[in-house]
Amino acid sequence: MYNNMMNFDEGVNRINTNSVKYDKYKEDFNTDKDDIIPMWIADMDFKTCDEITKALQTKLITGNLGYDTVNGYYEAVEDWMKKRHGLKITKEDIVYTPGVVTAINFLLKILVKENDKVLVQSPVYHSFFRVLNENNCDIVQSELELNNNRYEINFEEFERQISTGVKVFILCNPHNPVGRVWEKEELERLVEICESYKVFIISDEIHSDLIFKGYKHNSLTTVSPYYKDNIVTLTAPSKTFNLAGLYTSNVIITNEKIRKKYKDLFSTAPNVLGAVALITAYTKGEKWLEELLVYIENNYNYVNDYISKNISKIKVTKQEGTFLTWLDCRELGLSNEDLDRFFIDKAKLALSSGAVFGNGGSGFMRMNIGCPLNTIKEALDRLKIAVEDIC
Repeated sequence: MYNNMMNFDEGVNRINTNSVKYDKYKEDFNTDKDDIIPMWIADMDFKTCDEITKALQTKLITGNLGYDTVNGYYEAVEDWMKKRHGLKITKEDIVYTPGVVTAINFLLKILVKENDKVLVQSPVYHSFFRVLNENNCDIVQSELELNNNRYEINFEEFERQISTGVKVFILCNPHNPVGRVWEKEELERLVEICESYKVFIISDEIHSDLIFKGYKHNSLTTVSPYYKDNIVTLTAPSKTFNLAGLYTSNVIITNEKIRKKYKDLFSTAPNVLGAVALITAYTKGEKWLEELLVYIENNYNYVNDYISKNISKIKVTKQEGTFLTWLDCRELGLSNEDLDRFFIDKAKLALSSGAVFGNGGSGFMRMNIGCPLNTIKEALDRLKIAVEDIC
């Protein structure tokens, strides 16, 4: 069992460790500055759960990383999904994949033909656009509406767009980057519309464990079990336990025909170290996760309070989960390019540009708050000074 209280304030020094976030930002943000605070790519700056580290060390000490039976892998996924999300699945429904975006790529090859319409709810995770373009899909963007600082679905517009011949809808639940944790009634209505037009749903639920107090993740197939054979659910421990570098994710496919087609395209055993990490995370990491959730929500509350009191030109949108905070910077009056350069050159912060998230992203920036509070304090102080210099 996990017995140690985690000190998330300590963080981890990731500089010169081949970290994409810390060691690649100069290339990605076209800067030569060494004093940038990276708050962009979606991984966290915390020490890995001790139980996971110990399990990996134990495996490595054997001195052999040959083919492995990965006993307990599928049972761990099945038990976690049932315990945390009420998802009743069997081991046979679970298909290992190296990543959620990889899974979407394979699913599109099964579900659509060239130039078929696929709908996403923008602003949305930018890699959706990349994989859709790679598969020559006709991308339909159903833009979310920002009302009273909280994003909502325009169901009439969603249905109008679905009715134009959309074949697949990719749902982001919880939603990256706007931080919504979709309510049961919202999801029921989405499924009802998709069922009416025979639209298949890919539900990306990679952030499903990162939910703030007072909210509940509703896995799509638990909301509409009668439509489950037309829904594929994507999950992973990578965001939850900061294990993205192990490339260990799962596709939950209850439709036997689609599952067979998927396995015909890609079928392999889980990465041996990824399997150790997942099994340990799902069987011994829950206490660590509960502590993390408190810390992340406190980080969000600090960001929201600080900006509302000190930076009137920027608004923090309502966040219900994830460690990604969506900043409304439109009142600064800058173009997308100028806004990006403002954050890098003036504030010395590397955030994700809202423009890459599709329609509705212009004028916004995504801030990764999965880091020690002191990092956030320094970042916000820099941002305050930078905004005062131009306003």
